[in-house]
Amino acid sequence: RGWWCHRHPRHDDQLDDPAAPDDASPPPTADRDTEETPPAPLLLLHAALCGRVDRPSRFGVAELLLYNWRLLPPLGGDEPAEGEGEGEGGAEGEGDRPSLRRMRRVVPCQRFVCFEEEDWFVRLHVTLAGEAGRLVEAARHCVGACDTNEQVRALQSLEGALETLVRVHYVAGIGQAPGADAPKVTPALLMGRMHRFLPPSPPELGLASEAEARAVRVYCASGIDQPMVLHLLGVHRGGHAIGRFREWQASADLPTPHRAFLADVRCCTPMRERVEAAVGGERLAVQELARLQLAHNSC
Repeated sequence: RGWWCHRHPRHDDQLDDPAAPDDASPPPTADRDTEETPPAPLLLLHAALCGRVDRPSRFGVAELLLYNWRLLPPLGGDEPAEGEGEGEGGAEGEGDRPSLRRMRRVVPCQRFVCFEEEDWFVRLHVTLAGEAGRLVEAARHCVGACDTNEQVRALQSLEGALETLVRVHYVAGIGQAPGADAPKVTPALLMGRMHRFLPPSPPELGLASEAEARAVRVYCASGIDQPMVLHLLGVHRGGHAIGRFREWQASADLPTPHRAFLADVRCCTPMRERVEAAVGGERLAVQELARLQLAHNSC
């Protein structure tokens, strides 16, 4: 954390103030010459970690989130969320991963800005990543689905995975019904503070402003879940800022196995196109076609 704070002199306005008194003089030249590089021990540890997960060695949102959390011990009231029981998403076979059921136990290991919005942001995105495994499995079923029954089951599995991710957002206070209890946080306040701990956005993205960079970092915090679902549902990849950032993530900022899996998903025909092709065909009975359309529309 000391390196990040040192990188951004706004944390100490006197660092670059020529009128500052002698007792507030800048650090030695050797330190200032390396302020764009992490300390060697941190760099070595981070490079080793990135090597283990086959991910490019760079500092960014993933280091603040996916490598920076822990689960608190059970709180005594760890009951399944509404609609959850045993089996998938419930207590059985869940291990000790972050999940909707354990969401309130997720906390950051290292806090950078020290207010509730930071805990909220880590809790939300780490839980989303923990529940994304069901989404990946559903995508795998969609890719391999050949006949109508398999496609219906794959889409139903995709719907269930999406519903879990939506419920994670609801618990975080995003998009739930008016009047429902929600955490009292201001996400815009968080990124207004946290962006100073992040490296500059890649210039090739052509983002118009720092505010735009903050927005895409919030919306596309990490992972392949968004581009994967958008492809399966036949959503066109646009050239807007979010689309450019998402494509940059998929090409340069994710572990190699994740990028390879996303490439495999994108090689398959989107489920929407398969459903539309079935509508114009004559091989399906009305009941089969209705089941397929309903499963797709439910997603």
